Amino acid sequence: MKLKNNQNTWILFAIIPLLTLLTSCGMMNDSDTSNNHEGQAANAQSSNWADAARKAMNTAEHYKDQEQYNKSKEYYIKAAEYFEQANMPSWTVQSNIYADFIDTDVTLYVEQPVKQDKNLGKFEPESGTYLGFFMAGSRETNRPDLMDDIYGRNHAIYLTYTKWGQHYEETDSYFPLKFAENAKKYQAGIQIGFEPSEGLDQVVDGEYIRQFAREAKESGVPVFLRYASEMNGEWVPWSGDPEKYKEKFRLVHDIMEKEAPNVAMVWSPNFLPRHNIDQYYPGDEYVDWVGTSLYTIPFSHGERKPGGNPIDYLRPIYEKYSHKPMMVSEGAVSHYSYELDEDFSEWAASQIGNMYGFLPRMFPNIKAVTYFNLDKITTNYDNQNNNYDLADNKQVDKTYQRMIQNGQFIDQLTVEGAKTTIETQFLPVQEVKQVNGEHDTFLYVKLPEGEQPYYVAVYQGDKKLGESYAQPWNMRIDFSKVDPNRPLTLIAFDREFKRLATEKVEVSF
Repeated sequence: MKLKNNQNTWILFAIIPLLTLLTSCGMMNDSDTSNNHEGQAANAQSSNWADAARKAMNTAEHYKDQEQYNKSKEYYIKAAEYFEQANMPSWTVQSNIYADFIDTDVTLYVEQPVKQDKNLGKFEPESGTYLGFFMAGSRETNRPDLMDDIYGRNHAIYLTYTKWGQHYEETDSYFPLKFAENAKKYQAGIQIGFEPSEGLDQVVDGEYIRQFAREAKESGVPVFLRYASEMNGEWVPWSGDPEKYKEKFRLVHDIMEKEAPNVAMVWSPNFLPRHNIDQYYPGDEYVDWVGTSLYTIPFSHGERKPGGNPIDYLRPIYEKYSHKPMMVSEGAVSHYSYELDEDFSEWAASQIGNMYGFLPRMFPNIKAVTYFNLDKITTNYDNQNNNYDLADNKQVDKTYQRMIQNGQFIDQLTVEGAKTTIETQFLPVQEVKQVNGEHDTFLYVKLPEGEQPYYVAVYQGDKKLGESYAQPWNMRIDFSKVDPNRPLTLIAFDREFKRLATEKVEVSF
């Protein structure tokens, strides 16, 4: 988001002792209890749950320090359950996030024919994922004509931002017509981060928004209008009043529906905090796409975050809202921390692999991913802690370019929609009911604290069925050689070919 970026303030346990947090919020302070006996009883019960959560967190940290990750995860989950009982939703989320940081997941995905049985949303491709880009890096400097030469592909959506009431002198317009014109030359649509920077009260029906809508129609490009995003975060001036937010979102939707049929309304919370997202949802009839901001950084508020993973961050909102077409409205991976003055190239490259190699194939209703290509040190409107600019890191840049060559990605979009020829999707092997002959597969591997394997393989007994040396661990497996009555063994190895993780899975085809 252009206006700010304090999205990681919700990862709190790293910088403030949990007991201090509990005390400061009143959960363990007798002076805050009600004089009413029922209130006292409820408060005491809540305090007991909070105390149990604190103890579970301490135990989880102990086991994590000993690298006993399964036991640590068990206690983080217990802490989340206790925080929920104590009515402390943000800390419930954080405990679950810490459990994710140290979890192990090894899953084989198998390519299967697409079975579409739903009506598509506005500009929604039947399958595949639009490539999107915020062109603020040092190479492309807001020029779509350079994208193919730099990254090896055009992109289908280009991101820009506008404030409520902003006027563009060059085109004497309220809508970014010049930006739209440049995108249209390369058969791309645009996404607009539409920000009421003075708060929701400035959002009224009138000449400004009506003219904006008419100019949007005049542009002749697909427009994804991401109105007042990240509303669940206290860092934006349009947060804090869900009812008014929904009222204003519906107002903008109704105007666009009447004036600009080429505009798709995007409702887009930040991935954190989670506990208050639902209360801002305007309703299915007002939302064309659901998006989210999704940043993965190696260091936040005094602690390294190597276990952070865009797939884990996305999953909760995807599970709730994937009945709509969804997008990563803006997202990036930091390869350099200015707070630490430290490079995280290897880690960042693996997270780009997660974001582009795995995420769109594991979550098939993610129909667009927009990379926020910016070095934050060059800004004056935001925190300056992270560098997301691909130009500044050869390893990460190379990984991005390699990942987006996958045929899953769509690099063109017009008002007539995207022409896609993708007729398959990937399912976990446990869900595959029928498979014959050779199929493309990939192995999703997530290890504690963000560790990455060097080599992965799939076995049945002593027979090796497939192997890969590069993320996203693609391999082609001949399923005619698979005995459906015996389990498969999925293995991740380090550089010395020591096993990092082993998973046995039963099949039912």
